[in-house]
Amino acid sequence: MRSLAALRDLDWFLLTVLALIQVFSIFAVYSALKSEGNLPLFKKHLLYMALGWVLIFLLSREKFRNFLDLSLYIYLFNLFLLVLVIVAGKEVYGAKRWLSLGFINIQPSEFMKMSLILLSACLLPLVKSLRDRKILLLILAFAIPAVVTFKQPDLGTTTAYLVPLLAMIFARGVPVRYLVLVGTLAVASLPFLWDMLKDYQKKRILAVIDPYSDYLGSGYQLIQSVIAIGSGGLTGKGLTKGTQSQLMFLPEVHTDFIFSLIGEEIGFLGSVTLVLLIALFLYRILSYTRFTVATSETLFVVGVFSLFLFQYGVNILMTLGLFPVVGIPLPFVSFGGSAFITFSILVGILQSIYRDYKTSVPLLRSEVNYE
Repeated sequence: MRSLAALRDLDWFLLTVLALIQVFSIFAVYSALKSEGNLPLFKKHLLYMALGWVLIFLLSREKFRNFLDLSLYIYLFNLFLLVLVIVAGKEVYGAKRWLSLGFINIQPSEFMKMSLILLSACLLPLVKSLRDRKILLLILAFAIPAVVTFKQPDLGTTTAYLVPLLAMIFARGVPVRYLVLVGTLAVASLPFLWDMLKDYQKKRILAVIDPYSDYLGSGYQLIQSVIAIGSGGLTGKGLTKGTQSQLMFLPEVHTDFIFSLIGEEIGFLGSVTLVLLIALFLYRILSYTRFTVATSETLFVVGVFSLFLFQYGVNILMTLGLFPVVGIPLPFVSFGGSAFITFSILVGILQSIYRDYKTSVPLLRSEVNYE
């Protein structure tokens, strides 16, 4: 009975929208893996999805305070895994980002996104001023995994670490002038950051301006993605019938370019429907800030919202040829066990916050004396 009561207290509007987004994932990933002749991976995708829902329901039963208390230990464990990638990581396509556990490969940099948001939600409410030593601790907590991930190399994930931090600092009430100062320094450091990029990363950035200047190189994926989406028309070519995706013109279609397949095979109407579901999903998460009482809860919600917004935005813009090609999957749509589990953990913790709100409101009402 308690389990049923706990389920009733979840945010079923958010979870229903999430389930509908995952329906797109099921059909799109199936089509993508079929085109690559790798359908056995589809069973893994369904397994990751099922595991994600189990995690959401289990984590929703925990108090948010417990996650904060464990945040430092979770961060240190994930940092250990991230550093272990340097020593014993598995290299794929010239990038060393995965740890092989035999039956599965895990990507610690994905789990680090969740760890950093949770740690920030724990530390930022304790910061009293910019001279507080906890600021230095937080900067180090972000800098170490950012440097390690950047060296893998993984520019997209490195950026994904920083976006939630900036959003959470802003939500914490840091004066805008300091954020403007940070932005100015970031712009001023661009020439130095440019020199740190590898040649292929520079070419990917330049390919956004003129992809046809390197048609068979850095611009190839962008061009093929735009062709795929444009050729889908209003209603698409039909599931498993896309020419760009099924004939292997578009690389990495089951991961980074899954939205391109959706545009080609389901068409404009299908793509717009998915985007609207994503917008509803993001809006619902942001609406949690209306009832969060503790600062740490509000900061966590803002961090999760900004991460999802960043990843959805970058991935879709990338497939439309409006952003450089980076390793940013489409949350809850792209194939990828580590990403699916990470995002599910974040949603599970959000449900923990929502459940506390749902159970506390009736209690507060019962304590009100109107006499």
